[in-house]
Amino acid sequence: MSWLKKMFGDGEPAEKSTISKEVRRQDELVLAPASGQAFPLVEAKDPVFANGIMGQGIAIEPTDGMVYAPFDAQVTIAFETKHAYGLKAPGGAEVLIHIGIDTVSLNGDGFKQMVKQGDFVKSGELLGSFDREKIVAAGLGTTIMVIVTNTIDYTSITSLVEGSVVHGTPLLKLEI
Repeated sequence: MSWLKKMFGDGEPAEKSTISKEVRRQDELVLAPASGQAFPLVEAKDPVFANGIMGQGIAIEPTDGMVYAPFDAQVTIAFETKHAYGLKAPGGAEVLIHIGIDTVSLNGDGFKQMVKQGDFVKSGELLGSFDREKIVAAGLGTTIMVIVTNTIDYTSITSLVEGSVVHGTPLLKLEI
């Protein structure tokens, strides 16, 4: 065997690899970011969310003032007003967690933010907290909207629970 053949083979094509370099997207789960009463998004008292303009999702009337990461994610948006978070999962899901109705008007008063844009968080990690009583005293709603902002990337988004929910339990199934 010549040194050329030894180094470069005999010129025959190698067998095709059975390993694809393309990452296959899979169905994803969104866990409840808060404890409370889950209900269909269409029943939310905010027409922008209720009409699905931002995407499909679910609403939660919280029983406490804590908001947690619904999956491992990168924080893509942490609003200065501390009332909303944008998260992106490794599988591609993009979720907006919006705390309250018209709470942007509070300009951060009554909210604490534990993360910032660019951070990586683990499922169940505390994103922030809010003072429910302060929101209600301002005449605003405390409903948390959980919106899949890239709804178009999925064939269906299914609510897995309605009624009482504890943060960390499966909330939405995203099917490709």
